[in-house]
Amino acid sequence: MLSRPLSPQLSPWLTWCTEDYDQQDAYEWINASRQNWQNDICYEVAIIEQHTGQLVGSISLNNVSIPLNSAELGYWIRTASQQQGFATEACQAISNFAFDTLGLTRLEIVTHTGNLASQRTALACQAKFECTARNRIFSPDRVCDGIVFSLIPEDLRPCKPVFPPK
Repeated sequence: MLSRPLSPQLSPWLTWCTEDYDQQDAYEWINASRQNWQNDICYEVAIIEQHTGQLVGSISLNNVSIPLNSAELGYWIRTASQQQGFATEACQAISNFAFDTLGLTRLEIVTHTGNLASQRTALACQAKFECTARNRIFSPDRVCDGIVFSLIPEDLRPCKPVFPPK
């Protein structure tokens, strides 16, 4: 199942992405993901390459807020599978799930300021840049600024042409 999807390219952005990540870590991640789904805390989905069955990444709706009717959308793609449209396709699918099934009205994508690949993915998914938020990303070893993008249901709907009145 896990054939080293992790890489030094992901490590700066993902605190869990280390050289010592192993099968036990993967098992614990899957188990936690399953429990989070059951408890409506977080919705995490593996991204699988259709023809090979290879794990290429993951996408999630996390920090689901009932009072704000929103969630954060996060994703990662293994280096060998980047720039092939996996993240964009997965973002579109989970965004539709968030809006159409869960009834959410806002999703946020927060990226590290230096993570240009994730920023390009956010824009490819029609997310709108909102701001650079100070101290937005917190991890046990550091706090840093984050680039905030948002998606609302209208961002995913095809635009209807407006014709002038006759």
